[in-house]
Amino acid sequence: MVASTLVDTMKEMAGDAWNSTIESAWTQALNVIAKVMLDAYKAPSNTNATSAPAMTPTTPATPAQGTTQMNDTDAAELDRLRSAVGGAMQAMMMIDRDFNVTYANQASIDLLAKHEATLQSVFPGFHAKGIIGSNIDAFHKNPAHQRTMLATPANLPYSTNIQIAHLTMKLNVTAMMDANGQYIGNALEWADITEEVAKENHVARLQGAIDSSAQATMMVDRDFVVTYVNQATKDLLTKNQMQFSAVFPGFNAANIIGTCIDIFHKNPAHQRQLLADPSNLPYQTDISVGDLKFELNVSATMDNAGNYVGNSLEWRDVTEIRKKEQDVARLQSAVDGAQANLMICDTDLVITYANPSVIEMMAGRAEQLRQKFPGFDARNLVGQCIDQFHKNPAHQRQLLGNAANLPAKAEISVAGLEFEVNATAILDHEGNLMGNMVEWGDITEQKDAERQIQSLIDNAVQGELNTRIDASTYSGFMKTLAEGINELMDAVVEPLNETQRVVKALSMGDLSETMEGEFSGQFAELRDSINETNTVLSEMVDQIMESSESILTSSDEISRGNADLSQRTEEQASSLEETASSMEQMTSTVKQNADNAREANQLASAARDQAEKGGDVVQKAVSAMGEINTSSKKIADIIGVIDEIAFQTNLLALNAAVEAARAGEQGKGFAVVAAEVRNLAQRSAGAAKEIKGLINDSVERVDEGSKLVDESGKTLEEIVNGVKKVSDIIAEIAAAAQEQSAGIEEVNKAITQMDEMTQQNAALVEEATAASESMNDEAKEMNKLMEFFDAEEEEPEPVKVVSKRKRRRSHEESHEPAPATKRKPAKRSARPAAPVADDDDEWEEF
Repeated sequence: MVASTLVDTMKEMAGDAWNSTIESAWTQALNVIAKVMLDAYKAPSNTNATSAPAMTPTTPATPAQGTTQMNDTDAAELDRLRSAVGGAMQAMMMIDRDFNVTYANQASIDLLAKHEATLQSVFPGFHAKGIIGSNIDAFHKNPAHQRTMLATPANLPYSTNIQIAHLTMKLNVTAMMDANGQYIGNALEWADITEEVAKENHVARLQGAIDSSAQATMMVDRDFVVTYVNQATKDLLTKNQMQFSAVFPGFNAANIIGTCIDIFHKNPAHQRQLLADPSNLPYQTDISVGDLKFELNVSATMDNAGNYVGNSLEWRDVTEIRKKEQDVARLQSAVDGAQANLMICDTDLVITYANPSVIEMMAGRAEQLRQKFPGFDARNLVGQCIDQFHKNPAHQRQLLGNAANLPAKAEISVAGLEFEVNATAILDHEGNLMGNMVEWGDITEQKDAERQIQSLIDNAVQGELNTRIDASTYSGFMKTLAEGINELMDAVVEPLNETQRVVKALSMGDLSETMEGEFSGQFAELRDSINETNTVLSEMVDQIMESSESILTSSDEISRGNADLSQRTEEQASSLEETASSMEQMTSTVKQNADNAREANQLASAARDQAEKGGDVVQKAVSAMGEINTSSKKIADIIGVIDEIAFQTNLLALNAAVEAARAGEQGKGFAVVAAEVRNLAQRSAGAAKEIKGLINDSVERVDEGSKLVDESGKTLEEIVNGVKKVSDIIAEIAAAAQEQSAGIEEVNKAITQMDEMTQQNAALVEEATAASESMNDEAKEMNKLMEFFDAEEEEPEPVKVVSKRKRRRSHEESHEPAPATKRKPAKRSARPAAPVADDDDEWEEF
């Protein structure tokens, strides 16, 4: 049993080097060793018998004397096997049932000696040469556990790995039996597998990393059969199962292992030729599967001996990446060819890109920029930090480092140049700031032109029209614009100068000057209008001078008529003043009468009210007397009832007395009571009779009073009616007086107004007189002023001028009153009628 276990262990350790010949030799040798050891163990021994097996392999133990003796053949075989075990590369050790080491071959001694320092650090006092005779309990933390496990051979063989510091030892324990099957000890085989475990752990780590890697990895052997796929590959293929099946019918992601990859190739020979030579690897390419794009990286797989055993394939779905790369390429092409001046910098403000437009712009301004930044080179902008162009880089870093501040636009001046800068944020797909894009605009010429244009406008507003824009340093649009503005100013100034010359002559009274020059559009209309205006003004001056003489004559006549009218108006005003005074007195008298009538009406109304109240009181008295009479009659009736009751009571008292007399002596008391009742009844009857008489007398007197009150009420009612009539008459008188007073007051107001109007008319007449005199003076002055103008000597043609003016004002109202209605040409009899009428019309048109 021990021999077979040892053979199995050595077979596992030898690996591919193990064969049947070696296995047969070792089996035979181990069986002999086991037999010799068992024989030696069972032989009678002296005091040294137990320790005999503990001799080193180089000093074979001499069997103790006993009943069993080995023959020469067995001894020779034992020596041969002992030499084989002692020289074996497998470390072997034997212990007895007390766990004492009885044997250790040279491989064990060498193994322990090799790691003696490590073992001493764990087991102080340990020495490899002293291992035989030591007890293995010293190597166990809990010896009882090992003793329990090794107590019965049923637990064996037992194999385990034990860790001693950094060492890993493989231990295999088997049971040793004697010829009779008795359990006599254990054989321990040791192997240092520290490096093997390290390699296994390394392989396990690599395997775990590949298995859990997000990178899809596949392995194929030299026949291109898939031998391994990690989970990422399975997920990738499963996710795109539909696309793979559409291109490769029968494809199944779940059965990829064992599949030959030739099925994925149109020409498998090409891939086989490529992968046949590992010097062609690694090889990277993109493959298309339907609409999908995969990046494939193929590398060679080598074994420990460096032999080419297969390939590792890494897959990556780059469909979206390639689309984005294509989009980026298109954008890159668009930006490179854009006329906009674009520059890109990263988060460290290092320029990573500048399109040709911005480079050309900077190169065109390089000479000026070098004055501020020596060594400036527009062709080498990429890679430079823009901090060097800022006085305070921290400000720009704070601005550009926060996407919330962007986009930001500014105008900057550098070395006499002016630029417009627009900075925007460049964000990744998660919204994180990756850098900035800066758009540059050279606005040097634009700003200079703006200043020159503003200066030109300011001077033009002040009347200085000789300013022009210096366009010699401009190019392109700005040059065209500046030259166009200069031409515009020239086109405006020339007609203005001509207009100024003509108007200046006009201000000096010279109407003979006209605008000259070849103009078009509104400037031509201005020229024609001013020239025509001079012609019309010349004609107007002649006509005004004639009209002023006519006005002078008319003003004299108006002045005389106004003086006569003023005198008559003053006389009329005096008469109205006297009439107004008389009407005021009459108004006062009538008003007083009306006031008296109003007071009388008020008194009559008060008397009527009092009379009406008295009638009401009398009526109430009559009603009260009637009620008293009714009550008196009721009382009389009640007294009659009381009289009847007294009569009946008297009869009853009489009857009671008769009955008392009949009763005799017993009825005396009752008779006395009856007599008293009778007396009371008689007295009540007498009193009732007297009251009835008094009541009847009162009723008669009340009837008489009621009649008197009724007569008084009728008389008072007649008085009230009379008072009403008097009050109505007085009210009518008061109303009439009031109306009369109002009428007279209206007359008085009318006379007063007439007086005021007369006074005003007198004042107006005086003003008209003064105005006519003033107009006479003004007409004389106007004649003097009109002599200032120097008009042409040619005879005007009024009819022609009028028609031209009417054509020019054809858009105005056609119902304008004719001048003839405002003037009286008949009074200017010294002038021909027709020409004067035409002159007035021309004046109105002007």
